[in-house]
Amino acid sequence: MSKKSDVASKSSNTLTRTTTQTTIMYTCGNRKVIPNMPDLILRKIFDQYDYPVLCKMERVCKRWMNIISTKFRKEIHEVSIERLGSMFPQAHQCVPFRRLSISCPSDSHDFLAGVFRRSRLSFMKMTTDLNFLAGIDQIHVTKDNGRRYFSNVEDLWLLIIHPSDDVTQRFLSIEGTLFSELQQLTLQVHVDPRNYKNVGEIVKSFILRYPKSNINLELHAEKSMHILNQISVLPSLPLYKIKLICTDFDQPQLRLDQLYAVMREQNIQAKNITMRDWSLFADGTTPVSYNPLDTFRISSCSIETVDNLVRSLQMTASQSTQPEGVPPAKKKKVVKKKKETEVVTEEGLVPKPKKKIVKKVVKKKKPVAFIKKLEVAGQCTLHGLTFLQQKAHTELERRLTTVIPELDVDCSEIYYCW
Repeated sequence: MSKKSDVASKSSNTLTRTTTQTTIMYTCGNRKVIPNMPDLILRKIFDQYDYPVLCKMERVCKRWMNIISTKFRKEIHEVSIERLGSMFPQAHQCVPFRRLSISCPSDSHDFLAGVFRRSRLSFMKMTTDLNFLAGIDQIHVTKDNGRRYFSNVEDLWLLIIHPSDDVTQRFLSIEGTLFSELQQLTLQVHVDPRNYKNVGEIVKSFILRYPKSNINLELHAEKSMHILNQISVLPSLPLYKIKLICTDFDQPQLRLDQLYAVMREQNIQAKNITMRDWSLFADGTTPVSYNPLDTFRISSCSIETVDNLVRSLQMTASQSTQPEGVPPAKKKKVVKKKKETEVVTEEGLVPKPKKKIVKKVVKKKKPVAFIKKLEVAGQCTLHGLTFLQQKAHTELERRLTTVIPELDVDCSEIYYCW
């Protein structure tokens, strides 16, 4: 027994090395000591763990907190916040895309405060909903009075669903403290007939606050009437892209002539227009746009009359790219001077030496096409050409290139189900 007790007393005074799942420690009796490892080794160890575990490990000491915070700032430049249908908060980091995806209930204020404390100033791209931004003051964020909540965010994707009067007013009162300068803005609006005006006020606030940003507008609705009514209350704005998406399975009709009229009346100009999951009707006498287009995309739509669509596109292409109210440039009149063939010298009249004529080659500028590209993609039905089955799109391309030679027609992504 004495030998055993001596061995036990000696072993209790020696250092034994133990390895756990989250750290490497040395134990001396009941005392634990964190080794003074180089930062490089610690960073290599931290690379083996995911976001939730690192959030727990940063509480070990200030040194670990600083290393992990630096790691988050380098690896997280995008955040996606989803608060619809989540029962408990969770976060997933996608390192290759530098993205942090968050799903949590609407009342997870403490959870979001921790996320913002670690990475708020490194966010450059954000995806969230209007209700979150309207209630941002409920989340504890340490910042200076004159500083924005997300001062480095340049790209915002905002989901707008049922913006009530209360949510709209709270957002309008706080929107000036959210972002510094947005370069890219995408507004995804799920149209609700009860909130047409509120959406118009929200869009107007973004236009006034960030006039230099590229704005994309997505409108989701069951009927074309809701789309047209929503556009009719929007302010005058230049859009990089407008996308009209039908949420009804039966593909209701969308008249392109009515869309042309309401966009022209509201002075809404879009460089790119996309239609998805509609039954498109073109009357053949109205252009599809009153402003120049880069791309007109038809995705998974039913085209009721191909001939009328071709005529409407032809009318669109025949419009002038000269802005309205600006007269065309007048040609300058060239006054020819009489050439002097003789020069007076001391010896008398001497013939004037001829100058070498150098001809300048001036390249004529190609006229700018009013509509540059047409894309037909997805499961589309071309009424009037269905007898051609899987070659219907080739006939559409032939007709369009015949009447509009400068138009680039791309049907490479179309597919058929018969």
